[in-house]
Amino acid sequence: MKTAFVAALGAASLVASADAGFTGFVAFSRNVGANTVIDVFAATTNASDKFLNVYNVVSNGTFVQKAGISNKTWKPDTANFTSTRSVSDDSFMTAGTFSGGAYGGEYYASGNSNADPNFTGTSWNATLASPAATTIPNNAGWYTGDPTSVDNGTEVLANAVAGASRTDSALVSSSGGYAAPASSLGAQFGIWCSHLVVAGNNKQIGVDFTFKAFVSIKDGVNAATTQAEYRFTSPPVPAPGAISLLGLAGMVAGRRRR
Repeated sequence: MKTAFVAALGAASLVASADAGFTGFVAFSRNVGANTVIDVFAATTNASDKFLNVYNVVSNGTFVQKAGISNKTWKPDTANFTSTRSVSDDSFMTAGTFSGGAYGGEYYASGNSNADPNFTGTSWNATLASPAATTIPNNAGWYTGDPTSVDNGTEVLANAVAGASRTDSALVSSSGGYAAPASSLGAQFGIWCSHLVVAGNNKQIGVDFTFKAFVSIKDGVNAATTQAEYRFTSPPVPAPGAISLLGLAGMVAGRRRR
C-alpha cells in the first residue's frame, strides 16, 4: 500500500500544474576514502518549491553506517551534528538542510526530518543494543515536520556538490493528473533528501544498487501538490551535458553517411 503524508501536511489535493512540480531525483556521487558518497536531491522546477515527503522507497542497497547510537540509523543526528557525523561512513535521510543553510554534506541535515511507520524496528530510532541500519526497509518513507521551515529550501543543482558526478532518474509513474517529465534531465533546482554511503569506490546508483521512490512536492508558485515516482536506471540516464554531445555526434555521423 502506498503511504503518503500529504493530507497530514495540509495539502488538500493533487493538482496538475504547468508551472512547477517534482521532476525526479538527481544524485551526485564522489569517492571519499574507501567509500562512495551519494547525495540525492528531489528535483523541482522552481526555486520556491517545497519538499513534503518521500515514500515507498524500494532499494536493494547495503549502506555504510557510522558506529554509535546517534549515527547507526537513518535518522539524521541534528542534536550533535557537528561532532558525531562523518561524511565518509554515515548514511541518513533528510528533509532539507539544517537552519536553511546551503548544502553542507553530513553537517547540515534538517531537524524537521521525520520517519513514516515503514521505517520499522530500530532502523530510524536506535537502541544501545540495536544493529546498524545498513538497508532501507521496504516502502519506507520520510517527511518534513514543517513544510514552511527555512530548512525546506532548494539548492541550485549545478552548485550543489563540487566535483561530483551527476546521475539523473527516469519516470515510473505520476499521480493526480500531473504530467511529470520523463526524466530529471535539465532539472536546475533540488531539495536535499538523502545521504548514501556505499563501500568501495566508483559505485553508481541504479547500477550497483536500485533506488526507486515517490516524492510529493508543493508548488511554491500556486500551492499545488505534485507526486511522481522515479527510479535510477541501468544504464543511467546521461547527464544534461551528454545529451547535446550525443546529438552532435549523431549529426556528424549522418553527414558522413551522406
